[in-house]
Amino acid sequence: LREVLLSFGVCSCSRKSCNSILNRGPGSAICLVVGGAAESLETQEGTYRLVLGRKGFVQVAIENNAELVPVIAFGETDAFDTFSAKPGTILREIQVFIQRKLKFTVPIFWGRGMFNTNFGLMPKRRPIHVVTGEPLSIQPFRDRGLEGEELLDAVHKAYIAALRRLFDENKDECEAGIKRLSLIH
Repeated sequence: LREVLLSFGVCSCSRKSCNSILNRGPGSAICLVVGGAAESLETQEGTYRLVLGRKGFVQVAIENNAELVPVIAFGETDAFDTFSAKPGTILREIQVFIQRKLKFTVPIFWGRGMFNTNFGLMPKRRPIHVVTGEPLSIQPFRDRGLEGEELLDAVHKAYIAALRRLFDENKDECEAGIKRLSLIH
């Protein structure tokens, strides 16, 4: 499994790994799922919730003078059924504990089977529409004289605004069944 994942370009999302890839030269790119484990626990069919409080990916982009490209996949939360444990419940506390200790967690999910449509680990046959926004360059922020934490906050805020814009521009066309967008900071 390790070799298969590596052949697809899957690697660690650590800062060291990201910097190594971005330093390979022009055309090098990484794709990060920014919300990670926290966002996976918010998954629920027909909804769209993003967890965008982390800024490490922005810091990596700033250090490497890389562009940030907002991308949204409409319908990905409909590929599997999930059981969402409500905050404050014992199950949710266990999931959060696992997330803190192992740095990842897996929501309780099920899809369809190979020969049935009721239960299994394969995704349901649902369309997923991926939309890509305009690249967000770091240089214009530097040209305004921003540095350090001020630069980090400004780029992060601009990235979130670009994601919101991308969502609003495409939500009706891509996914009529989405009930809401909720950004959790």
